Parts: sequence; structure tokens; C-alpha cells
Amino acid sequence: MTDGDPTTERGGPASWWKATAIVTAVLVALTCGVIVWSFMPPVVYFPFFALAASVLLGLGGVWLILSLIGWMKYKTLRLSTIAPVIVLVTGALVTLSVPSHVAFALSKDSLEAVAADCQKSLENQTIGVYRVLQVWPVGNGCRFHIEGGLIDPIGLAYLPDGAPYLGKPRHDGDIGYQEFDGDWYSFVQRF
Repeated sequence: MTDGDPTTERGGPASWWKATAIVTAVLVALTCGVIVWSFMPPVVYFPFFALAASVLLGLGGVWLILSLIGWMKYKTLRLSTIAPVIVLVTGALVTLSVPSHVAFALSKDSLEAVAADCQKSLENQTIGVYRVLQVWPVGNGCRFHIEGGLIDPIGLAYLPDGAPYLGKPRHDGDIGYQEFDGDWYSFVQRF
């Protein structure tokens, strides 16, 4: 390095800038991982999503400052593009419901095994990748209350005879079902 020259001898950005850009990208990746995880239940696990989104906004501010420094002082943006690419991929995954469908695909066999002999259970248990809070028999089917949502209980239901009500819950205690996969429905129970 020469006196007063902030770039390395090869003309690239300073090592502090590189390290900060890499650490920012890693933190963005971890935060986006939490966002993807919060979308694994059939309805978003809102508290974790809100917290991760807030952290992501703060990291966005850090990223913006680093990008401006990189562009104006070092004439480079290469490391600055990693974080937005991660955010765009996360946005695409969430928009296409990939996390919830992958979680369901990984859990479907386990859920079907429990649904075949559905017994009421109020014990917390893990079925597939889901944390199931309650299991309820419903007609010829079975309803699984899954950890997630904000205030209203959410989950999946195996209903081979169809859902009793498709749409949003109408009043307190009512359950609104949405088609999810074949005989499987996601639901929200109004609190």
C-alpha cells in the first residue's frame, strides 16, 4: 500500500471493506434462512418473520453504505452483489411457496401415518419437520395444529371427504380451510 492510497497494491478494495462485505453477506444469508424457515408452516410463523425482516432492513442499510463506499472509493461492486442476490432468491422461494411445499413433502408420509389412525392428542410432538401442538379427529380425517401463525391457530388437515368450509374463518372458533395438496388442506382457526 502507498501512503494515503486506500486500495491494495493490486488496486483492489481494502481488506476491511472486503471483510465487512463478506460478514454482511453471511448475516444476510442467515437472516434469509430464518425467513425461509418461518414460511415452512402452511401459514407464515409471523413473530420470527417479523423479527428477521427487521434485522434484514438494518442489514440493508449496512449493505447500502458498503456498496456506496465500494463503488465510490474502490470502483467495485462485486462483493456488494452477494447480499441482494440472496435476498432475491429468498423472495422468489417465499413467493413460490417453496418452503411450505418442501416441508410438507418431507412430512407427508409421517402425517399420513398418524392420520390413518387419528387419535386426539394435546401433546406437543414432532411429525416430519413440523412441531405439532394438537391432533384432532375430524370426521373421516385428521387435523394437525402446527406451531406458527401469529394469534390464530394454524395447521394442516387430512380431509378425504373434503373441507366443511373453504375460505377464511367467519367468526371466533371457526376454521377456514384452503386447498393445499390433494386431500390435504391448510387451515386457520379464528381465535
